[in-house]
Amino acid sequence: MTFIKNAKLVTPESVIEGALVVQDGKIKDVGYTGEIPAEAKAIDANGAFVTPGFVEIHLHGGGGYDFMDATEEAFDGIAAAHRAHGTTTLLPTAVACPPEQMYALFDMYRKLKDKGCVHYAGLHLEGPYISMEQKGAQNPTYVRNPEKAEIDELLERGGDIVKMCTAAPELPGIEYLASEFKKRGIVLSVGHSDAIYADVEKAHAMGFSHFTHLYSNTPTVRKINQVLYAGVREAAYLLEDMDIELIADGCHLAKEVLLLALKVKGADKINLTSDAMRAAGTNVTESFLGAKLPENRVIIEGGVAKLPDRSFFAGSIATGDIMLRWAHKKCDVDLPTAVKMLSLTPARIIGLDKCKGSLEVGKDADLAFWDADFNIQKTMLCKEI
Repeated sequence: MTFIKNAKLVTPESVIEGALVVQDGKIKDVGYTGEIPAEAKAIDANGAFVTPGFVEIHLHGGGGYDFMDATEEAFDGIAAAHRAHGTTTLLPTAVACPPEQMYALFDMYRKLKDKGCVHYAGLHLEGPYISMEQKGAQNPTYVRNPEKAEIDELLERGGDIVKMCTAAPELPGIEYLASEFKKRGIVLSVGHSDAIYADVEKAHAMGFSHFTHLYSNTPTVRKINQVLYAGVREAAYLLEDMDIELIADGCHLAKEVLLLALKVKGADKINLTSDAMRAAGTNVTESFLGAKLPENRVIIEGGVAKLPDRSFFAGSIATGDIMLRWAHKKCDVDLPTAVKMLSLTPARIIGLDKCKGSLEVGKDADLAFWDADFNIQKTMLCKEI
């Protein structure tokens, strides 16, 4: 049994001073104040804040690598870069690409899913089934409608490892995609979509339950044939049981956008994501979104990745610590709420909240230790305690 003493334990409701008790990698007590047995292992947190390790369900890369590289070196580099900043569970995310590139990612994921310095929770497909009008920084060459034959092959090759799919619900063929993905428990998310409210409402009935990086490539109210129609953003608020994702890098959104979302949806329905690309955790000024190809080149300036012509952001360079400080320090969100949106809510969205995402009895002891300014001190996985 291990006692992590002198800690400020950040639970979903409050900050508790005391010890965290861990046995066989599972949390046994939160806020223990009794005597620590002489034979027990003790770890002194020295007054650090202790949070659950963050759960990141939308990231493409970091440390100079992208998951689309589909190499062991890339997986290890990305995992190390994000764990070093507080994230311990990852959902590697693909972009629009040729099928053979997607399948190479599938093969590498299978090889490495039980290895490495983080937990892998499945794959997130952000494309290729997205709107050409709202593709953002994704390569238009590979944006396409879902076709039955391709969906069948994709699920045959990866239906057991794909956990989440971002798609535009207005596309032809989306009904078949939704039906087949839902059968396998894959989380369906509206994103990179030019839909109006009615399209999203139909998608919700088909099983869509989430919105990918709301406010980024998700249009608002617009006029069609002189009639004003609600868009994706309004649907996110009107459809109360759907979850939303916000890019929390401090560049994509202003403070008041997060505060609005909190007022309308609440922290239980908001996932703060990095949408990190390969430059996260580095200090480079140029990089690539997806594969290292000339057409995928991006620039890094002002704390964010951009297309070379600066017409679109191209993913963020955020890590867990950046997101925590933005929400808590810059947006004045209380610490338990900020941590919840980085851990428990995303864990619940992908069905991991019974074992991860919060400091609660019975859950895995995946932990992050923070100083008073929320710089990471260290992380620990349950299997390491």
